Amino acid sequence: MATFNRFCNWVFELTYAPMAGWPPWVSLGVISAVIGVVMLLAYKYTSWQSQIGKARDEIKARMLAMRLFKDNLGVTLASQGGVVWSSLKILFLSIPPILVAMIPMVPLLAQLAGRYQFAPLPTGKSTYVRAWLSDAFAAREVKGEASLALDPVPGLTIEKFWRRADSKEAWWKIRCDQPGKHTLTVRAGDEAVTKSLPVGDYRSITDAVSPKRTSFYAGALDNTLMLPWEPPPPADSPVRAIEISGLMESAAPDVLSIPLVGNWILYFLIVSIVFALIVKPVFNVRI
Repeated sequence: MATFNRFCNWVFELTYAPMAGWPPWVSLGVISAVIGVVMLLAYKYTSWQSQIGKARDEIKARMLAMRLFKDNLGVTLASQGGVVWSSLKILFLSIPPILVAMIPMVPLLAQLAGRYQFAPLPTGKSTYVRAWLSDAFAAREVKGEASLALDPVPGLTIEKFWRRADSKEAWWKIRCDQPGKHTLTVRAGDEAVTKSLPVGDYRSITDAVSPKRTSFYAGALDNTLMLPWEPPPPADSPVRAIEISGLMESAAPDVLSIPLVGNWILYFLIVSIVFALIVKPVFNVRI
């Protein structure tokens, strides 16, 4: 998975680099338009176009019959049943290409979230750093055979530290005093695991924002596929995951100052669908 994530990161960075300084609504609009066209072509070549076209024609014929024989109850009911049946056929024929399209969409949405959903922490804000520790290290720390610490970082102030009684989780409260791309280092015994922490205005940091670095799965955002920007800690590391709560909670401003539509994922869906519909006649795609 780590190799796959590195490949996805490289491809997206290469594609996104020319648009890094653009307004979010412009860069996301371009990405959405391109993805809409690509998904349309993928739909065309992974669906049974001839059968979809046949079902569309059947619907048109049934609708015409209902208009021409509107006084004939039998023809009207039969035509309505035919419309429903042909619509169900189109729905059934659309399932395979939709499933195929979902495969690249998952890593793509993860890449987009790093730039349009999560945002750097504002300067002066306090946040919590949470570390998950292996059972073996937690047992050693409880016995006093190992220690856990967060290295001091210029521009950040450690305000408080506490941990669970069994030492399997630990928290630090830190204050972000200076903007920049900071690197946190959690030391568990002789091992050290780092975590990036961007601070400042979201427009000044174009890199993907990663709220969590993790090596295990325990929820929707606890897997390396949905958090691809930082590699997971080594399998034998006593630190299993590091999360910055403020980055999980923070979000970049909407790409447009329009309620709901300005939300990045709705904006992405709307623009991609609109562009797909615009070019649909050009590529002769039956949907």
